[in-house]
Amino acid sequence: MRSVPSGPARGAAALLLLAVCAAPVAAQGRGNAHGLAKRNVSTSAPSGGAAAAGDAASIPGAGFRNFGSWLDDATVMEDGGGFVSVALSYWRTPSFREIDFPVMDGGLSVHRRVQFGLSAPYYHASEPGAPAARGLGDVYLSMKVQLKDPAQHRAGFAVSPVLEVLSAPLPGDTGRVHWGLPVSVELRRNGWRTYATAGYFSRGALFASGAVEVPVSERAWVTAALSQSHSMKRDDLSFALGLSKNRTDVSGGLAFSLRPSAVVFGSIGRTLSRQDASATSVMFTTGLSMSLAR
Repeated sequence: MRSVPSGPARGAAALLLLAVCAAPVAAQGRGNAHGLAKRNVSTSAPSGGAAAAGDAASIPGAGFRNFGSWLDDATVMEDGGGFVSVALSYWRTPSFREIDFPVMDGGLSVHRRVQFGLSAPYYHASEPGAPAARGLGDVYLSMKVQLKDPAQHRAGFAVSPVLEVLSAPLPGDTGRVHWGLPVSVELRRNGWRTYATAGYFSRGALFASGAVEVPVSERAWVTAALSQSHSMKRDDLSFALGLSKNRTDVSGGLAFSLRPSAVVFGSIGRTLSRQDASATSVMFTTGLSMSLAR
């Protein structure tokens, strides 16, 4: 049994696992300023809560919590390698539903320690009493720089600067471009591996995520992930509406290698912490990833 794929599919599958286990722990929020599996922005205020409608109008604040999360390992694809994947994501919150399809992800290694990534979804969102919304969601550009290779050391480390281009400005904000700085660690052991990421998003969110990956056969492996995010910005209206500043999400995923260069994957998850308006009742992702050998 193996902990990770080998050969040209190695990097693609490693990044694929990011989609498998990170999608459910971070992909909730409104579709018109969201639509990607690697972060969460809750831009909708609850219909009820601690504050009455008349009182809420007099309380300063945007009435939403800004969460974010990222999960990746410290592995970099072989120099000159790449991958492309297409996925479908669905999630449901107490106030709306959203489907992202297609979600396009791609990556390219330009050095044995450096690779670039791009993610872009097309969202379809709806909520009771409002017309459906659709369009290009948030676009993410990332660069992973490996500081220490987990295949050659007891622990591997990487830093992944991220650029977010939102489909629309967040409430109370005029800018669409934000950044994030995730730092990842990876440990490989006989028959399993684990990796974790922690960092900061300039939208005002701290996060920490972790995952354990275990192979169940020569061609399949399962992943369990947990994510914690904290909204740093003070928002009196969100507090009055009962929106928590902390959020915990959990997910489980399965990936299956059809051949050395193709992997299908699926995952399901939900919010474990308090079920307020920004929580996710259920999140599901499935898709196909193809590695591109040099």
